[in-house]
Amino acid sequence: MLLLGGFTEREVSLLSGKEVKDALIRLGHEVYEFDIKTQDLCLAPLEKFDILFNSLHGGVGENGIVQSICDIKNIPYTGSNVLASALAMNKVLAKKVFSAEGINTPEGVVSNTRNILENKLFTRPYVIKPIDGGSSLGVNIIYKETDLNKIKSSSSEVMIEKYIKGREIAVAVIGNKVIGMIEIDYPDRFYDYNAKYKSNKNNYIIPSNLNIALKKKIEKYALTAHKAIGCKGITRSDFIISEEANDQVYLLEINTLPGLTRHSLVPKIANNAGFTFDKLISIILKDALR
Repeated sequence: MLLLGGFTEREVSLLSGKEVKDALIRLGHEVYEFDIKTQDLCLAPLEKFDILFNSLHGGVGENGIVQSICDIKNIPYTGSNVLASALAMNKVLAKKVFSAEGINTPEGVVSNTRNILENKLFTRPYVIKPIDGGSSLGVNIIYKETDLNKIKSSSSEVMIEKYIKGREIAVAVIGNKVIGMIEIDYPDRFYDYNAKYKSNKNNYIIPSNLNIALKKKIEKYALTAHKAIGCKGITRSDFIISEEANDQVYLLEINTLPGLTRHSLVPKIANNAGFTFDKLISIILKDALR
C-alpha cells in the first residue's frame, strides 16, 4: 500500500507518491494507492498488504498516528516508529533532545502570535514557525515591523527562533549511515515551500565545498540526531552555518519523512552517492522489513 495525499502537505505528498509509485512498479511491485483525504486508514484492510510505504507528508503521516495504526494492525511500514516520528515532528521536544546531545540549535521560545502582535517582545529579525509543521509551511521571517501584517492573531502555540543568516546544508542518513550532504543556494530571502518544490532558480552545490573539519562536524551532528531521536530508515537533517558566529553550526530540524519529488534534496544526495532513485526506494523498503 502506498499512503499519500492527505491535507496539510497534500501537493508535495502527491508528487512524492507519484515518483515512489513509478519506482515501485519498475521494481516489480504491485501498488495500491491510499489517500486519507477520501478514505479512512483505520478501516482499511491493512492485513491484505505486505507493507505500507508512507508518502503522507505532514500531520498524521509524520506525527506518529499512521505509525501507531500500522503497529496496531501489525503491518510493516517505511520510516521511523511512533515515538521517533512524534519527537521529530514536535520542534520543542526535538530541540530538547538535540541540546541534550550537545548539538547547537537556534535560541527559541514557545509563544503565540497574539502575544507577538500585541507585545512585540522579540528582537528582529526572528523566525515564527509552527511547532509541528513541515515543508516550511507557515514559517515567516520577521525582518521589520510591517512583516507582522501577514501574521494572524491566534492563541495557538508557535516557536519563535532567533534568525541566523548563513549557508544552508541538508544531510541524508540512511540506516544509521550518512550518505552525503548538499548545500542550497537560493536567490530569495527564504528557502520556503515555493523555493523547495516549485522554483528552478536554486543552485544546489553537491558535493559541498565545506572544509573537511566542518563537514565532519555536520555529519556527526546529523548521525547523532538520527540516533538520539530513535529514527529508522531515511532522514534529512537541515543545518545552517552562521555567517556572523565564526562558522557556528546549528541544527534546524530533522525530517523523518523527507520529500521524494524531482525537486527534493534526498534523491539528489543519493544520486551523488551512487544510488539511482529506484535503488533508494529499494533500500527504504528493505530497511522497513528488517
